[in-house]
Amino acid sequence: MEKLKSRLDAFSDGIMAVIITIMVLDITPILHDSWPSYLSMGKHIGIYLITFVFVFNMWYQHSTAFAEIDTMTYRILIWDVVFLAVLSLMPVFTAMMAENTTRITVILYGVMQAAINLVFRELAKSIIHLQYTTKADMQQVYRKIYGNANHWLDGLSLAAIISGYFFPHITLVFYLAYPILSFLINADARQQMYDAAALPADEQEDLAKLPASDYVDWRKTARRIWHEPAEAPQSDANHAATSPASKTSGDGSPLPPWAAWLDQSPDPRRKQRLHERFENATPEQQAQMAAWFAQRRQVLHGRNKQQAPKKHR
Repeated sequence: MEKLKSRLDAFSDGIMAVIITIMVLDITPILHDSWPSYLSMGKHIGIYLITFVFVFNMWYQHSTAFAEIDTMTYRILIWDVVFLAVLSLMPVFTAMMAENTTRITVILYGVMQAAINLVFRELAKSIIHLQYTTKADMQQVYRKIYGNANHWLDGLSLAAIISGYFFPHITLVFYLAYPILSFLINADARQQMYDAAALPADEQEDLAKLPASDYVDWRKTARRIWHEPAEAPQSDANHAATSPASKTSGDGSPLPPWAAWLDQSPDPRRKQRLHERFENATPEQQAQMAAWFAQRRQVLHGRNKQQAPKKHR
């Protein structure tokens, strides 16, 4: 099954590439030099980009899920074939919406997106249940695939189907924004998982108990503590030079957060480099990080004490 899994990866990549290619071929070139022709072509290109971003995001989530396993089962094979079959219908619905943008075509496009997401969830579930048995591990992988806001994004996608009936042209903007938001949230959550995996075992356990919202504060604190050049040990200079959070611009000033995020690597091996950096941290840095976790444990303990009487009733 290991060889079949690698072949299925290649097959899935090929199918998604063909889907995007077919949609490009559906764009009619301009044969008569007139503004209506250019406007029509611009509309077709815009709707193509909507589906392109959606297919790319599905490829990214698909790759993230399959990276968790080295082998596969027939259940995964069947769900992946169903997923690719449904995804292959996107060029048809894209062409329909581009040629005749009405409430019906926009709603059908949204329904197709929802169906693809639903099938992919079953595929991801099959992959995760093959590799993991504990609920905590499964939740971490789900967060890596979908990010920290997949529930409200799903709610927005359903709301878009309804809004497509009343505001079809405005809904097109959401269809472009949805996969972009999903990709950004997913990529950030994936980076959080890699960073957390580089922590010592006890701090990993503490971090796993915290709400997802606390991950943002932890990453800000980690950037401030672990990547302060003045406190970085000399032996870790090479890691500091290659760490995205410690890069500087041409004038020596720190990169803005958005630029540091763009330079982050999605490579899972990054956690080993971070782990080595954490091991070489100064006592002051280790104490600051330990103090942050101690403070969060107190906050979490206070929350549990407040919720305990409610559960008792």
